[in-house]
Amino acid sequence: MSRWSGNSCEERTTFGGLSRGRLMSRIRSTGNATTEQRLASLLRGAGLKGWRRHKEMFGHPDFIWSRARVAVFVDGCFWHGHNCGRNLAPKTNASAWAEKISRNQARDYEVTAQLRKREWKVIRIWECRLRENPTVCVARIKKLVERRVGS
Repeated sequence: MSRWSGNSCEERTTFGGLSRGRLMSRIRSTGNATTEQRLASLLRGAGLKGWRRHKEMFGHPDFIWSRARVAVFVDGCFWHGHNCGRNLAPKTNASAWAEKISRNQARDYEVTAQLRKREWKVIRIWECRLRENPTVCVARIKKLVERRVGS
């Protein structure tokens, strides 16, 4: 039995009258323009090299530098439960969403801990921070990568 009440194919949202099911299906876990694609563009602009996207490894980091053993995750504020001002709690199925976000946060914590045990440095960047101050985000990554590679 589904923990989601209602009919996601018929219920309409305030986003262009899309059904909830259609709206949620448009949100991608990889290649998101406001997170991953934005950071990839910024990394290229900063001349930071040696990174790979979506390399098959534990935790599925968004970007990795294998030689430096640096993993970067760009987390969406809603999906990963950031308490920034723009993140609004859903009114429909609030308990189910809270449970999902809580599971995401627990998984994020476990992935970070396991990668650190494997001697990887992990950087998590919030979507809102990337939007507000992208140069700080890139500088943080660049500093760590260069320190770990010894450049």
